[in-house]
Amino acid sequence: MREAGIKAGLLKIRVFRPFPADEIAGALKNLKALAVMDKAESLSGVGGPLAAEIKSALYGKAHDIPVVNYIYGLGGRDVKTDDIKKVYDDLMEIMKKGSAKDTYRYLGLKE
Repeated sequence: MREAGIKAGLLKIRVFRPFPADEIAGALKNLKALAVMDKAESLSGVGGPLAAEIKSALYGKAHDIPVVNYIYGLGGRDVKTDDIKKVYDDLMEIMKKGSAKDTYRYLGLKE
């Protein structure tokens, strides 16, 4: 994506508990759109567990960033390069519109 001139980045979460909320909010505060990749779905109704924690971390600090959660790898499915490209394409569209229509989506599922 960067070779194509797109400002794309990645933040890897190494520790889930204690959750580094302040560090994450600081690292993400200048974004125009954010995709959170979860390999599991939770019963909360807002997507996966990582997305819920990141949304909480951004609340009150950078809560105006559109956040979309992607659930991937369900059923042991592999994530392909085209799947990641789709996420970035979606983010570009979200940045143009200024908001996301839905808060979580699935990657790699059979239609």
